[in-house]
Amino acid sequence: MSRLRLAAVAAIACLAVTAAVAVAATPKAGTFKAPKGQVQRGYDLKFTVPTGGKKITNVVANVLETCSGESTSRTVTVGPGLTWAIKGGKFSGRKKESADGVTVYTTLKGSFTSATTAKGIIRQESIVAGSTCDTYELKFTAKRG
Repeated sequence: MSRLRLAAVAAIACLAVTAAVAVAATPKAGTFKAPKGQVQRGYDLKFTVPTGGKKITNVVANVLETCSGESTSRTVTVGPGLTWAIKGGKFSGRKKESADGVTVYTTLKGSFTSATTAKGIIRQESIVAGSTCDTYELKFTAKRG
């Protein structure tokens, strides 16, 4: 491979890495909301980014879940007492909660595409007596209000 071609390949790779890093932004403090239509299979989603922009708190998503053995879906509220860390404008994690024979796993992952917009997925899986209810991975776009 010629030196010119190697230099071009290296430059393109460097631009790709820079572009990927630039996608995530530090969020502004405040409440972020995804209204109906901005949450897949859902009615709404909101969360808070406290001053400092280092975590996500007060996540509340009203979305549909489907339970094994049922032909219908129902609305559930996902994640109101959970917290996720923000690092480099990105957030990701799967939280486990257990109470009264019910185990709930809540997943939130995504990034802030600007200081006022977050894109990601949310999912909740509930396990009760061997039966599973699942929202599946739901895409959302939330904007600071």
